[in-house]
Amino acid sequence: MYQLSQNPPLYYLDDYTFPNPYEPFEDGFVGASADLVPQRLLNGYSKGFFPWYQAEDSMFHWYNIDDRMILYTNQVKKTKKLLQKLRSQNWDFRINTNFEKVIKNCASIKRPVHHGDSWISSDFIEAYTNLHKLGFALSVESYFQNELVGGFYGVGIGNYFSGESMFAKKSDASKLALIYFCEVCQDNGINWIDCQSGSEHLQRMGAVKIDKTEFIPMLEKNINKKVNNDTKNFG
Repeated sequence: MYQLSQNPPLYYLDDYTFPNPYEPFEDGFVGASADLVPQRLLNGYSKGFFPWYQAEDSMFHWYNIDDRMILYTNQVKKTKKLLQKLRSQNWDFRINTNFEKVIKNCASIKRPVHHGDSWISSDFIEAYTNLHKLGFALSVESYFQNELVGGFYGVGIGNYFSGESMFAKKSDASKLALIYFCEVCQDNGINWIDCQSGSEHLQRMGAVKIDKTEFIPMLEKNINKKVNNDTKNFG
């Protein structure tokens, strides 16, 4: 890692180290790396950094934002309608049974950022699939009458989980996956989920914003927990 500028701080991430997460990054933009190998991803997430965009020159842009959105797993919004669907025999929810299909579905959705294109490029798919094979990325899946209709994927380290992207092909499918996962998290001692920059959808589901000066110590505490430090413990 070497520093390209001091004000605002900007870095080229050429090894597996990351800068001080408390630095005042402009709009959360930290710098770029040439790849997303597992060690870089794990080191970055462990300190509050995440990749969000791949530039035309194939450099991966990294962020550490000031206002972090999190969802306390015991505060996820559950309407009567959602609970009825959650318990319906038509619906089924699973973890890590179809990671590749989930991330590809997430990639197919057009996003309002980066000129309407998804930031989940083929390189992102390869990187997070590799992380999944190592046990540090997982998918949460909603099935309606045995057909995959929604879900999300993210990164899990220790008792920390960072959600990456969601998709829904049927009404409420991603909401139901989130409610289901929050229940699994509570059973496994995980009290909150990192939603990164978040969205109005996640706010409606109960997510709240906190300052990164509060978020980073929470992250460090959960990363260092020895319980459930492998995503195989979910489900």
